[in-house]
Amino acid sequence: MSSIGINTIMFTNKFYSKVYFSTIEKAVQRGWKKARGRERHHIIPQSLGGSNNKSNLVYLSCREHFLCHWLLVKMTEGEYYHKMVYALMGMRAENQHQERYQTIFTARVYEKYRIEHAEYHSKLMKSKNLVPWNKGGVEITDEHRENLRNAALQRAPKSEETITKWKESRAGYTHSEETRQKQSIASRGKTKGPMSEEEKLKRSLTQKGIPKVKTHGANVANAVLGNISINNGDIEKKVKKDTLQSYLALGWQLGGKKRKLKEN
Repeated sequence: MSSIGINTIMFTNKFYSKVYFSTIEKAVQRGWKKARGRERHHIIPQSLGGSNNKSNLVYLSCREHFLCHWLLVKMTEGEYYHKMVYALMGMRAENQHQERYQTIFTARVYEKYRIEHAEYHSKLMKSKNLVPWNKGGVEITDEHRENLRNAALQRAPKSEETITKWKESRAGYTHSEETRQKQSIASRGKTKGPMSEEEKLKRSLTQKGIPKVKTHGANVANAVLGNISINNGDIEKKVKKDTLQSYLALGWQLGGKKRKLKEN
């Protein structure tokens, strides 16, 4: 098969490579055409130099497609490995015209690589001084970053009408259990607790010169209304009554943390 004949030096694991190309060979011989429940696959991924030529394309079942992308992750190392993890994460995307192979097993595989990929991607973005992909994904200079900050500071505050419309659009909205789980996983390992002095100063400078809306005081009062103080020894936080029991079950205690008395 011509597409397999190209340079495959990036595939370092011989066992998984053999399983992968054996699966591909069977699919090519089967000769499936485009149909519902079948997915087009690049034999040599585009991110590894593969083309859109017919010789490099094959139709697989949804299950085969997932397994092939998982094999590609196991077949590669270094930069190629991270590219294949990125491609595997893309296998979760679906819409009304495309169904994906989803099981408890695939969910575990996705979760394992998702956390690893998120950490790698975050380090990569920071090291290259990049803007997130949804904001262009291009490298910017410190001067450009400063210009963006100044433009934001000069932007007129939202009108009360706009704020009211936004609140009405969000009324009654709650995050799904899946979203809550993602937020929980994303926050694991991150430092929690009082805001650092550096962060306080940064936020203060960002808000400097921006007038507060007339209802600011009432908004703050309503936001903290009904809050209950809890602590786990070193950390203190305020929670709503409906989430109190879940924190108490994890060992949190009612009341603020004990503070040292100032010596006269």
